[in-house]
Amino acid sequence: MAYSIFQKQSTLRPSAMATVAERRFDDAEALSKTGQNARANCVAYLIGFVVEILLKAQLVRKFPDIAKKPQHRVADSEREVWRLIWKAHDLDGMLLQMVELEGALKVRGTRDGKDYLENLKKICATWTIQSRYSTHTIQMPEASRLLDMVRSLKEVLK
Repeated sequence: MAYSIFQKQSTLRPSAMATVAERRFDDAEALSKTGQNARANCVAYLIGFVVEILLKAQLVRKFPDIAKKPQHRVADSEREVWRLIWKAHDLDGMLLQMVELEGALKVRGTRDGKDYLENLKKICATWTIQSRYSTHTIQMPEASRLLDMVRSLKEVLK
């Protein structure tokens, strides 16, 4: 067993985070290709996780000094950003820290004819890490729609 994957990261690099997000997206896509409804929840969970990783990468890019600090050295004014990077799974909260990202997604969406911002807001408003404990299930067509939303969205979030 490769224990190194379980070691706590002391620093986060946006490029490495993008690589991890791409791997989790590939995992979701592979599960989707099975067509098995029993795998649909995992597809939905993983695509939300992809968005979480990419939003955290954006936060690390925007606030590199805060991201590098150990928790005991974080000032009160930096605490929320630090928490979002290292502890939280709050996609809406992450988005609130990056209003410029919303503007960029609007501009890019107008140019590309895609609803990047709307899709991101849908995922941010509905995805939760708590879904991994849910006894409810979705069907693969719904999971596939979510996968398609994130397919184009992840390219603009990198």
